[in-house]
Amino acid sequence: MFTPGEPIWSSRWLSGLRERFLDNPDTSKRKFLEKLRDQLDPTTPAQVHQLMAEALYFHRLIVSTRDGSAKRQDIETVLGWSSAPVAIPEELIQGLTPGIANPGQYFHVKRPNQIGFLVEFVELWKELGDDEQARLLEDAWAFKSFAMEREFRSKTLTGEPNSYRTQREALLHLVFPDVFEAIVSTNHKHWVAGAFAKFIEEPAEDVDRRLTQIRPEIEAKYGGGDYVYYLPEVRSLWDSRYSEDLWSGFVRRAQEYCNTGQLEVEEIEYKLVTGGRLAAARRAVIEEAEDWTDLVKSGIGGNLVHPIQQQKFRGWIDESPRESLFALQMLWEGDEDNPGERIDSFCELLPSHASSGAGTRTTLSSVLLMGLNVEQYPPFRVNVFNSGYRQTGYGEPEGAAGEAELYEWALGFLDQFIEEASNRGLELRHRLDAQSVVWQLARGLDEPAVDGPGNGEEVKHEPSLDALAARTYLPKSFLEEIRVLLEDKRQVIFQGPPGTGKTYIAQALAETLAGSEHRVTLVQFHPDYAYEQFIQGYRPRSLPSGQITWEIRNGTLLQAAERAQKVPGLAHYLVIDEINRGNLAKVFGELYFLLEYRDRAMRLQYSDQPFSLPSNLYIIGTMNTADRSIALVDLALRRRFHFVEFHPDAPPIAGLLRRYLKDTSPDLEWVADVVERANELLQQDRHAAIGPSYFMKPNLDENSVERIWEHNVRPYIQELVFGYGGNRMEEFTLENLRRGKAADHPRDDHEGGPEGITPKE
Repeated sequence: MFTPGEPIWSSRWLSGLRERFLDNPDTSKRKFLEKLRDQLDPTTPAQVHQLMAEALYFHRLIVSTRDGSAKRQDIETVLGWSSAPVAIPEELIQGLTPGIANPGQYFHVKRPNQIGFLVEFVELWKELGDDEQARLLEDAWAFKSFAMEREFRSKTLTGEPNSYRTQREALLHLVFPDVFEAIVSTNHKHWVAGAFAKFIEEPAEDVDRRLTQIRPEIEAKYGGGDYVYYLPEVRSLWDSRYSEDLWSGFVRRAQEYCNTGQLEVEEIEYKLVTGGRLAAARRAVIEEAEDWTDLVKSGIGGNLVHPIQQQKFRGWIDESPRESLFALQMLWEGDEDNPGERIDSFCELLPSHASSGAGTRTTLSSVLLMGLNVEQYPPFRVNVFNSGYRQTGYGEPEGAAGEAELYEWALGFLDQFIEEASNRGLELRHRLDAQSVVWQLARGLDEPAVDGPGNGEEVKHEPSLDALAARTYLPKSFLEEIRVLLEDKRQVIFQGPPGTGKTYIAQALAETLAGSEHRVTLVQFHPDYAYEQFIQGYRPRSLPSGQITWEIRNGTLLQAAERAQKVPGLAHYLVIDEINRGNLAKVFGELYFLLEYRDRAMRLQYSDQPFSLPSNLYIIGTMNTADRSIALVDLALRRRFHFVEFHPDAPPIAGLLRRYLKDTSPDLEWVADVVERANELLQQDRHAAIGPSYFMKPNLDENSVERIWEHNVRPYIQELVFGYGGNRMEEFTLENLRRGKAADHPRDDHEGGPEGITPKE
């Protein structure tokens, strides 16, 4: 191939490669090229080096890639070992892209078997006479029989008879592209044949013969081309893991996020920094520099690896520096594109006390691989990627998948995402872009894995009400009382005037008690919010054919319940903001019963399956008592919730603004007096009081106080006093309230007493 006219694929050189490669397998955990270099020792003839390089070329030819540089580098590495290296012809370099398939992690891990098949196949071919070779090259089905029925003799192949299946399927297409589809997965072939069985007029046991009958019908409808079965509209018909509609929705959400302009700031920048630190650590490890331990331990810092996992891995480095150095070298040395082999080699040397569980070990490995190429090897977390798989219908790896398979599966998903996004007008530059978008789209939709003990399961954190009390300026006893109420009925409602911090406290308390923002679901009710949105109902879905169908989809509550059921040992929270703005009897439906009887199940309106609310799902609602729709909250609902008052004239909200200002802006404490004075003037309606949240802002100064009062508070007051007659709004100017408070309440210096306001000069 590389030197036309020179007999490289001859029996003599094939025999030399067999002796060194096929009959001398290296089963160690080292990388493929490291093992191959030892097999092709310095005594190996240059022709055998070239033969191996050409076999590697043929092997890598099918792999889809936008950039063939990694393939080329591997091949040139083998050629470089030769005593008389040759160059790859330019037209063959161009042929390394784009490839025809993403053959999966097993194809790469079993590289010796795939290449071994090619070498032995040619050996067997050369045993045939010229006439027989000519016959097989004229008859595709005879050629297939020969390829499928040969008895292989090398130790590399006989021990694992199915380990070279992908390479054999690729060979059929490459030799007879007009007969055999550009499909290298036998599973895919059978799925296609099953999905389009109606087009098969002459049933045949051979799946490839069935596909030849299907092809004309597919071409007539969708056009020709080698990859017609992988067109989105076709693949969605035969691959249960794939849905064009799901991909479209996923890419649309990705586009919406990218349009915010936050991708670089929120996701890319800190990962590039982490990748840079780990690249420095990698250089130190390879060179065995004195500071390698410090660089590695600092390199994995941040939020990509859980603190518990960081501590365990750093501890192993300290106690076993030689062993950990060797493991990291297995992961980081060389430049070839083989993440599966790297991870396998690393995890083989990683003791359980340093990292345990396939998901956790994969996360650690992936973060360390960022030091090799952060754009090519982004970080991994089990549940983040599982969320992406479910949102797109991509399918998840087998439950017993190992670390290498988990990561290779994730990389395949990212490559598919990049392709699907490009087809829909969204250009993602590399896998890091794709991973970062997946990371964002998984937030709040699925439980992200936090690396800790076990297989990527989440570590339970004890809630810190002390920290929340300090942050919110509320007494810990008040927050503790709410926690007790939640444990009692599992649902509470915060009620009070606007601006009293109900929504903020509800979210902050839920995140604190849950131990993670990802176990909190937020929804806001409104007059048009319905049962179908909250619990379950029919929603339209567009089919690839353009037709519209209807399917049952779960609403916000059932989605939150499903997440809670996945991790029964951890609390999940549903925060319902403005709960009284919805038509509660219609929105809640049979949930009235289930809220009271958590241990009972009943059938929902749109499902025959019994449903019950999980005991670890807690509900916090917020209710604006100034809203006239308060009358819609009936006694049946009130009986199922505990109610917590948030009123400016009663503890703990009373005095909250003063406590905040004393701590953050002592010179603005007069604002608390102004708000109290305004609320005294609004005594006609306790539920119309002005809450403290208007002024609990960072970097508050006198100018911002004036803006808030003029554009937020006064319009609210004007709405309240409309129709009372007189010029009441004059009473509520900021300047009059400051003077009025000073006149009505002379200065009292004892703690807790009324304090005067110094008028503006």
